[in-house]
Amino acid sequence: MITKSTISSNLKSLDAKYRRTTSDMESLFFSKLALLELCGWIEESMDDVILRCANRYLRVAANRKHAKENIIRPTYGFEYQRHFRRMLIQLIGLINVERIESKVDPAKKAILQSTLGNLKESRNRVAHTHIKGIARVIDSPSITLNRFDHVYGGLMEFDAVIRNMRL
Repeated sequence: MITKSTISSNLKSLDAKYRRTTSDMESLFFSKLALLELCGWIEESMDDVILRCANRYLRVAANRKHAKENIIRPTYGFEYQRHFRRMLIQLIGLINVERIESKVDPAKKAILQSTLGNLKESRNRVAHTHIKGIARVIDSPSITLNRFDHVYGGLMEFDAVIRNMRL
């Protein structure tokens, strides 16, 4: 199951600290940390969906190990097409991914894809740089928390469809 409590708690804590601080620099730090924390959680959650699918449908231990070492482990990122969908295709095939996508709520899928795209852009702006001054703009933790809700809903939708399908 995709765990929600820890990441939700972390983001809410960062949002509370962001709202209390009077320091522009601390505000940026809390914002950056919230964004990076969410993106890490998304990668772990996508990996978890794939791993649980492998464990549910693969009967041979060597194949489960292959999925973990050759599909999940080398995947770094959280884009829908480039990372999540590609792992699904590698694990269960394009035909089954098409079947899954046809059963997923189209609105939840669209929101998931859009939110992941927005998060990628935001993350890329801050991930490989340090904060050099106050003029920088980073999404507040409350925006990141809102995006978390959208991503969580989308991943849970995919997870539920995968669990209920006969592959």
